[in-house]
Amino acid sequence: MSFWEKFKKFWKPVDMVVFGIVRYVCVIMLAVLVAVVFYIFLGRYVLHNSPMWGEPLSLFLLTWMSILGSALVLRTDEHLKVTMFDSKMSRKQILATDILATVCILVFAIFMIVYGSQLMKQARNNTMAGLNIRYKWMYLSMPVAGVLYLFGLVSQWVRKGEGIEK
Repeated sequence: MSFWEKFKKFWKPVDMVVFGIVRYVCVIMLAVLVAVVFYIFLGRYVLHNSPMWGEPLSLFLLTWMSILGSALVLRTDEHLKVTMFDSKMSRKQILATDILATVCILVFAIFMIVYGSQLMKQARNNTMAGLNIRYKWMYLSMPVAGVLYLFGLVSQWVRKGEGIEK
């Protein structure tokens, strides 16, 4: 058994567990977000008493959910891309643009990990008004997303490697 075969055998369960958890967390966050926004609406326009914690909590949930969701679509290579020139390009040119895109995502993931960690340290004592949650927990989404982007790239490579072998 080659190294590639061993790695694929190891990676598939890791991929399923990690991104399965991310998927369920996103579903739960979306449900809570919808409930919170509905409660804010009810409080503001029906009860005339909007909760102070509603908007910061919705911001917190939306930040985490969007960043985790972006890792999910990166994993399956379903993110938005411009493909209108692909029909006019050769296979080598398409491969070159795919490699360039992968390098850009890799650099961005490292940026998210490094600068997200620094931002967490800077905001460790600041709290969100109405929630009394430290901003570092919201900014934790950046390094987590960076790591998940790296995992997503590996999952992409494993999937693309399977397509080449067949």
